[in-house]
Amino acid sequence: MVLIIDDTFIDRHKFHDVEYLKEERYKDICKVFSILKTADISKVLKLLPDCRIFCNHKTLQLYNNAGLPLNIEDNTKYRESLINNIGKSSIQRIEFSRGLETNFNTNKIDKDLFYTNLKPFLDYYFVNNVLEPKILFWGSDFMEKERLTIIQSMLIQIRMVSISEFQNNASIIKGLSEVYPQRDPIETIERWINSQLSKNDIIQEINKNM
Repeated sequence: MVLIIDDTFIDRHKFHDVEYLKEERYKDICKVFSILKTADISKVLKLLPDCRIFCNHKTLQLYNNAGLPLNIEDNTKYRESLINNIGKSSIQRIEFSRGLETNFNTNKIDKDLFYTNLKPFLDYYFVNNVLEPKILFWGSDFMEKERLTIIQSMLIQIRMVSISEFQNNASIIKGLSEVYPQRDPIETIERWINSQLSKNDIIQEINKNM
């Protein structure tokens, strides 16, 4: 199950089509809480054993039982308590907000990108029975984008370190496995060294094989 806590969810209809989330098959796998009252936090906590991914608005606003926004002090207290409960579990938490820098490694994502990729993310589950969070960050073609990210990191390292250190560099080894999946990365590096290739020669070779 995916849990989304977003006090701005109602406004999503102005920017994205989220009507599909009302369909039964989406409701079964994805539950959205918008106006979350303090009395309802216990309902969220009871869902945690079945939750695989927890997504929340970074500046989440909570409400009292009368439906009024909590003051800053109380809101911070209740929000941090909820987040701490997530942190004690093995649930992956993704934080989104408008203008937030998207970074898969820190589980942070721009809100518009999050909602753009939410449907492909859930649809992927229906086909593969797997919740793949990378889709939220990179879209349906996440595998190719991830591959290009790995290769880009390798090229950065190639420019930074000496050729004699390539075989000890994890980013270069990982990148070579993507460019030459059928070859041993160490053998490729040894070939470069024995051929006395320059870094420019190496980068040109990689670009030709991408």
